[in-house]
Amino acid sequence: MEPTNLAETLHLRLNAENFREQLLAHPKKDSRITSVHIEIANEYFLLIPNTFDSPTFRLGFLEKALGENALVGKEIQQQAIASEDATLIFLVPSDWKDYISAHFAYAKISYTHSLASCLLNNDQQLNLLIQGKLAFASLYQGNKLQLANVFRFESAIELAFYLQSIRDAFSLNWTLYPPLLVAESEEIADASLYQIPYVQS
Repeated sequence: MEPTNLAETLHLRLNAENFREQLLAHPKKDSRITSVHIEIANEYFLLIPNTFDSPTFRLGFLEKALGENALVGKEIQQQAIASEDATLIFLVPSDWKDYISAHFAYAKISYTHSLASCLLNNDQQLNLLIQGKLAFASLYQGNKLQLANVFRFESAIELAFYLQSIRDAFSLNWTLYPPLLVAESEEIADASLYQIPYVQS
């Protein structure tokens, strides 16, 4: 997602590879920017059904899912996912938040997570969002969410094996329902070479 500046609102998608470059592309402490919407693309998230979500258990769920040291140096953000009656809990590095707050000192700052744009209820369809070396994936079967995951990959062949493992585990028919590459997703390098079937949304 390219940064956009509409009506004094700035939209950025940040990940570990582009963090500094994205921020430095905008003037520091620009008083014209009154709000900044940051979409975080990282693997530190957990989708918790609202019936199980509470501040008391949230930390325990995060530590179980992401590891006991996952919260060190990070702050918790949350995003409601109404279609799933769930809350997407995700972590943002504290130094990022500090740097963003200092850089956009006059702006109201809000955070969302890239996985949310991948949660599309397309039955039997594997939805993919590729951001750098992260592949966010969601899958619905019988109109119920079966998979909401992220996979870090270094090469197209690793991604191909990951997608095939999902296809095999959920008995997907890619002839009828090829993976759907959601809007604003990056192209998959060498997709045709490794027979990664996908269609653009």
